Amino acid sequence: MIIKLDKNSQNFTIKLNLTNMRAIINISILGFSILFTSCATLFTGSTQRVYIDSNPKGAEIIIDGQKQGKTPANVKVDRELDALMDGGKAIQLKLDGYKNNGYELDAELNPVAIINLFNILFWGIDAVTGAITKYDNHYNFEMIPIEDNVSVPKKTNSGDKYENLTKLKKLLDDGVITQEEYDKEKAKILEE
Repeated sequence: MIIKLDKNSQNFTIKLNLTNMRAIINISILGFSILFTSCATLFTGSTQRVYIDSNPKGAEIIIDGQKQGKTPANVKVDRELDALMDGGKAIQLKLDGYKNNGYELDAELNPVAIINLFNILFWGIDAVTGAITKYDNHYNFEMIPIEDNVSVPKKTNSGDKYENLTKLKKLLDDGVITQEEYDKEKAKILEE
């Protein structure tokens, strides 16, 4: 940059070096991109509080193999990139007299992560920490009761035993009966 003052007039001229001007613009753009990008990990964290309820209430909440309390409850859930890729995070609700079906917390892209538009490093950090994922804040799951009086037809010949054991195993796999009921009925069939 060159500044000249003219002694005879009150005017002065400024000549800017074009190379210096480009450097100033590039540094400004870089500075703005760093200042105006952010990391969802910093703003929203790698966990989220989620309210989970069930009908009926009192079901044990199990997330990642850990008991988190009974419904209704406000529980802390880890945000995970896998949940975003799979469309949700699997949880279990257990209550006596009801099927132990798996349930899912819906996952979507955390809008705060979009602020990282120009910074690939922060995208990577958000992906590793899971902060790129967001769950809904409230879930209410309808539990399915186990049918009472589940009985398996009893027959006496050995071919029928195999058939009855196969049917019994299917009832267990479908969650219609518990492991305890399965073991009890299996023993009865084998004793015949």
